[in-house]
Amino acid sequence: MDWKLTFRVLFTATALAGVAVSGRTSLGVEPAESVSVALRSFNKAAEADGSAIVDRGRHFLGVGSCSASNCHGGDGTRGAVGSEYSIWIQADKHAEAFSVLYNETSQRMARLLKLDKPAHQAVLCLNCHAPQNDPPFARASSHESLSALLDGVSCEACHGAASDWLGPHVRRDWSKKSSAAKAALGFRDTRDLWTRGKACADCHVGEAGRDVNHDLYAAGHPRLFFEMSAFNANMPAHWDRNDDRERTGPSRDKSSFEAKLWAIGQLASAEAALDLLIHRADTARDDFVLIEKAAKYPSDETVAVWPEFAETGCFACHHNLDSPSWRQKRGYASRNAGGYPWGTWLFPILPTVVEVAGSADLTIAENPLARLTAEMARPYPNRTTVVSAAKELQAVLTKSAQTINSRQLTAEQIAGWMMDVSTVGMSASQQSWDGATQSWLSLTAIHQGWSDVSGTSSGARSEMSRQINSSLEQIRGHLEFPVDFDSPRNFTADPATAITTELKKIHDILK
Repeated sequence: MDWKLTFRVLFTATALAGVAVSGRTSLGVEPAESVSVALRSFNKAAEADGSAIVDRGRHFLGVGSCSASNCHGGDGTRGAVGSEYSIWIQADKHAEAFSVLYNETSQRMARLLKLDKPAHQAVLCLNCHAPQNDPPFARASSHESLSALLDGVSCEACHGAASDWLGPHVRRDWSKKSSAAKAALGFRDTRDLWTRGKACADCHVGEAGRDVNHDLYAAGHPRLFFEMSAFNANMPAHWDRNDDRERTGPSRDKSSFEAKLWAIGQLASAEAALDLLIHRADTARDDFVLIEKAAKYPSDETVAVWPEFAETGCFACHHNLDSPSWRQKRGYASRNAGGYPWGTWLFPILPTVVEVAGSADLTIAENPLARLTAEMARPYPNRTTVVSAAKELQAVLTKSAQTINSRQLTAEQIAGWMMDVSTVGMSASQQSWDGATQSWLSLTAIHQGWSDVSGTSSGARSEMSRQINSSLEQIRGHLEFPVDFDSPRNFTADPATAITTELKKIHDILK
């Protein structure tokens, strides 16, 4: 089974959720026409309100500063290196991030939220769809910056605002500078997996100023399903994938990259979610309630709400209320009936990652994740308790990331991860589609890492790998959404039990 093909079939909100990068988000017009439409409408509105970017120091220079043919705009004849811009502009969905704000879905969301500006001018949307400032916008952009906004999620959105580092970057001694020296200029070295994970999580999980909350979901925004190893596999690589592999193993063919990327991605995503949780707890306004039909949602900020339903399992509420139901029969694990299932997407596999790093034991009764989960299950969680537990857990995650990031993982360590995830997955799959899907994604990435490091081309390990792939393929089939649905309508007791059975097979194969 081709693991990258499997990711494409199931994940990145395509066949699985049918949303974020599907045909429903296309402009419906040719690129040249969409740019023309954007220029005309944006210029007219910007001239009317005179809004402008707030300068916060370092600023973006735009993709034009990277796209010369002798820089990053090559024709691909030498591979990805030297052709990064060309690959991004032709094949990367990030290049279209601003354009989709003109499509029907975005326009409908703006109407439903009663924004006082269209989506393509709302900071609420621009901070992820066209980030042209770091930190995020404080106000909407002027027409003078439209050419930059049309870049969408461009080079600097990931690599850092280039006003201080572009000059040094083209000098011969750039490669000799330390990561710390480059970072001091605002450059993000995405070869470092923790840095890469944090950069992705800024938008794909969220941060202050980039917050896709339940209000946006209700208006039609796709749910943020982010799992770093899956996204990395689906990206049209404008970098040298072999370079990634060579840095995470004794050789390109013995690389633990896939397993390490998965682990770091789990930690970076959870850390970002905790940052956002702390921000919401600290800044949510109890007096902000949109009651009147005419009330407009502020377009220049994401309203911090407490508690925020976007952090809970969507399908715990969005399902048929049958009685008796399989949900009642299976029980609620550590929750009481009616308690909010918090963190079902980002946190079910996290204890396994932390345990391997040796940073803490998140499986014992008294630990910051357990305290956080219990407090967030309450109808109105205590903010002080939540912030304290979240900060304690963040320290554990950061320490774990430092440990794993500095290691070359062995086949035995990676096999141990598979064993642990298959065990945790058996209970997580009974509780939610989120837990089942994270178990599947995790095992797919870890298995690839194990295969790379150990070599499975022949003998007993080859047969083990074949059997594991067979079980993973079965699990994938049970997770798919029905046609025309953006929810796991068919995820009931039968598929949950079938997934658990396949996870047990994987566990037994490894044992």
